[in-house]
Amino acid sequence: MNVKIFPVFHSAIDQRLIFQAFTQAEVDRFFTLYGVNQSKPRKLVTTLDGRTTMASSDDPNVMLEYHLPWHDPNIQSRGYMETSCYVHLLKNRLHESFDYVGVCQYDMRWTPLAAELLRRLSLESPNSRNTVYGLICGTLMDARGQLHPLAFAQIRNWPFLLESYNRFFGARCDMQTLIGKPFTLWQTYLMPRQQFADMAAWLEVLCTEVYPWANQPPYETHWGVLSGYTERAESLFVAARLHEAAIAVQHLPLEHDPSIVQKLAISKEHYGDIPGPTS
Repeated sequence: MNVKIFPVFHSAIDQRLIFQAFTQAEVDRFFTLYGVNQSKPRKLVTTLDGRTTMASSDDPNVMLEYHLPWHDPNIQSRGYMETSCYVHLLKNRLHESFDYVGVCQYDMRWTPLAAELLRRLSLESPNSRNTVYGLICGTLMDARGQLHPLAFAQIRNWPFLLESYNRFFGARCDMQTLIGKPFTLWQTYLMPRQQFADMAAWLEVLCTEVYPWANQPPYETHWGVLSGYTERAESLFVAARLHEAAIAVQHLPLEHDPSIVQKLAISKEHYGDIPGPTS
């Protein structure tokens, strides 16, 4: 199977911090580094052997979102973060060459277990799996109907997300659909191509549906809130598809390492008081 993952970064990415379980040849095979944030065009990429270069669209292993043929700068400027990658990959049809498509963040370390997963998938026949891999953080809803604390049920409108999912896909899911389902976060997934395309198509519509009301009182008003909505919409998508028996779900064994931000000597001000990312 042809597998490709797009790690999203804003101004710097160091492969030594996240790809230690791979050879450089494997990194080049499985990953295309995905640069966003047009307001900071100077982007540094460090390879496994310690060479640091300026990211360029001429590099086959680097993709700069704002150089793509179809580009909507509003998705980044409104604070949707990794969601922008999903939508732009779909709109530019960049997912179509791969059997499995993934998106992750620049501060996610790929463990030896995750590396072995990619190697195994690459040896399997196309269309032989329907498994979605994501970062499972617990159970989305318990038997009492209580959402996971990180679902932020008081400040994220889950009924609206469910209504949007049903409207877009012609589904009939209700909140009970979420009971006992895995809760995936971080906008980090590895998915079969069709499931990726379905989720990205819905996210494109959802970006319009939740703007600007979901970033206004009585909801939170700082930059990054809308990404919190789409992040939880992705969790709902996975739960609904599992309920519909369209997919299986397994944990993607990555490690989120907050210290990577410091090691890159950048600042991360997502969900802060400024109007956009500096990392």
